[in-house]
This record gives sequence, C-alpha cells and structure tokens, in this order.
Amino acid sequence: MDIVFYIGFMASGKSTLGAADALKTGKRFVDLDQAISERTGMPTWQFISKNGEKAFRKIERDLLHSIVEEWIKEGKPAQIVACGGGTPCFFDNLEFMKATGHVVFIDTPIETMLERISHHPERWPLASGSDPRALYLSRKKWYEKAHERRVIR
Repeated sequence: MDIVFYIGFMASGKSTLGAADALKTGKRFVDLDQAISERTGMPTWQFISKNGEKAFRKIERDLLHSIVEEWIKEGKPAQIVACGGGTPCFFDNLEFMKATGHVVFIDTPIETMLERISHHPERWPLASGSDPRALYLSRKKWYEKAHERRVIR
C-alpha cells in the first residue's frame, strides 16, 4: 500500500503540492477538506462556522478512516491525501496515518502561510479570532512526528 499523507499548517500548500505530485506520479489525489465539503454540502469553513470545530473534527476523522480503509480493502495503490491543518492533532489520526502510509510534513515558513491566510481569511475560521502563530506552534509538535519533512521556501 502506497498512501502518502501531506500534513502541515493551514495554507502551507498541502493541496497544491499534493495535486501536482499526484499528476507527476500518476497517483490518485484526495483533498480531505474537499471530501468533507462534498460530504457535508458546504465548504469546510462554513461548516466549522455553523457547527463548530468539534463536529468538524468528528467528520474529518471518520472520513479519513473510511477513505483509507476502503482503499486498503480494495487494494488501491498509489494515493496522496492532503490533510487539513488540524487533522494530525486530533483523535488517533496521526497514528492511523503513520500505520497505514507515509506521512510528510509540508514545512512552509510561517510568514508565507500568514500572508496566504490574509488574502482569504474566511477560508480559515480557526485562524481568525485567535493568534495563528500560537495555533501553529501548538500544532507543530504533531507535524514534526511525520516520517518525512518537506521544506518549502
């Protein structure tokens, strides 16, 4: 089984890199936030704003597990999953990803991510109303547990 999970902070480029890498390598690509949007019928930011982070994290965990378990059951090789910024920090998600595939931390400079967030703050409701730097630092310990670090400049 060749499943690769891209993790990292919001606006680090996980989805962009994942889609590009999948195209280059012929792997199937899934953006977990997009899959959640399809399941809930609304963008993730809207779901979080309407239902709260706790409800979002539950759907995120369940969908992550069901997608991967389906791939394993069907023997589908060569998959790339771009996870949400908080995915590895909740429930057993990180342990599950490490046990079922290869986890890559997309390590982008904080200033770059903050700049990206500032262009579309509505897309990242967890960054508004709080200190995104503090949120990043609280999550970084999870990201650093990845199998591999890919530094983006």
